[in-house]
Order: sequence, then C-alpha cells, then structure tokens
Amino acid sequence: MGLVFILNVGNGKLLKLSTLKYIFKNNSILVVFTPVSSNEAGILKKRLKKTNLVHKTFDTQICRLLGEIISGLLKPDIGMDLVIRELTEKQNKDYKDFEYKCYDKVYIPGTIPMRRSNEIEVNNHKIKLGDSVFKLFLRLALELKKTKEGWVHRHSLGSDSIIADVEKFQIYSNLRTALQGSLLDKDGQKFIENNGSKQYRISLHPDFIAYDKEKLLKHPDNSIKNIAKKLSNK
Repeated sequence: MGLVFILNVGNGKLLKLSTLKYIFKNNSILVVFTPVSSNEAGILKKRLKKTNLVHKTFDTQICRLLGEIISGLLKPDIGMDLVIRELTEKQNKDYKDFEYKCYDKVYIPGTIPMRRSNEIEVNNHKIKLGDSVFKLFLRLALELKKTKEGWVHRHSLGSDSIIADVEKFQIYSNLRTALQGSLLDKDGQKFIENNGSKQYRISLHPDFIAYDKEKLLKHPDNSIKNIAKKLSNK
C-alpha cells in the first residue's frame, strides 16, 4: 500500500489521479490525502463517482492531525520534492513509450570547477562530480536530450573518449554512488540504467534536465566543452 500527500487534485496544475498509477506501479492500493474546501469536496465527490475510487471526507481536527503525521513522514532533506508534479499529456506518453523509471529534477549550472570537481544539482541538492564522471553524465544527458530514448553504447563512449576503458565498469558505479543519495528513490542503478545490451542512459524525462550551456562552454576541459557545444540552447 502506498501513502501520498498532495496539495491539489486534478485541477490541471499539479496532479491528476490517473497519473498515480504510472508512478506507483508496485502498489495495489494507494491512500491519497489532499485538503479541500466544502465546495471542492462536493465537486470532487461527483468526479470520483465516475471512477473506481473510494473517498472519505475528514473534519478539520482530523485533517490537522493527519497533516502532522504526514509532515513527520516527509524526509527533511527532500521536502517539497516529494510533491508529485503533474505530467503533461506529452510527458505521460513519453514515460509510456520510453519507459523512464525516474521523476527527479536535474540542473547542471556549469560553474567553474574547483580542483576538478564539478557541481550539479539533483532535486535541489548540490553534488560534486570529478571531471571523468561529470563528462560521462553530461554525455548521457546530451543523448537523452537529442533522442529522448537516451541509450548510449559503451563502445561509443569509448570511441568518443568519454570513458578510458570500455571493459571497466567502475565509472558507472562511481556515478551512481555520487547521485543516489539525492535521488527520490535512492536508487542509482535505476537512474543510470543499463539495458543488458551494453547500453546506458539517464532514465528520466529529458524535460527534467536543465543546464547553463553558456557556462559549460567555458569549462577548462576541452572534451566537456565539446559535449556542451552539441547541447541545444533550450
């Protein structure tokens, strides 16, 4: 059973209940808590009658108690990142078509590295990556942005000098380890996915990866700079 707390339901801004079944695939039962006014409760009741959803309205005192319980369950280092944002219709389709496994947010600020340490943000958490690991991550991000599918064969990574030895896998492990503490699922292998055919990708919708291309183009490592040149200007 899964427990979800959201700020609003089905208003086109945050979340549609139908989206939950794609996010919580392993839960046969989901309990969803959301605050509603008396007027909204009536409207919501009519909507839920058309679906196979059971609803229950609680009074203010019980809602306050539930709020305190749920607030205690939320991990302080993630906070509002646990609030699930509604996917657009196109994003929903992409998640089905490309079978992305994660819903994290990534930002690559392109700040000047200190001692070969590059900063990225995952769900608003700052992470430091060494040049070699950062180069791999940026190359995977480039492929995801270009193709949506995002898969890169490890031999392509070798021929492009992204990795030094295609027969060694430590660099993928290092990248996963660096990221996993800030991931919503805390699962580095799910986020940096391998399909069993010597291909790797970031298992995330490309819309959830942003970067500062202008700053990346000023990176002192030419190989990283060359990857940045191929990024779109969006």
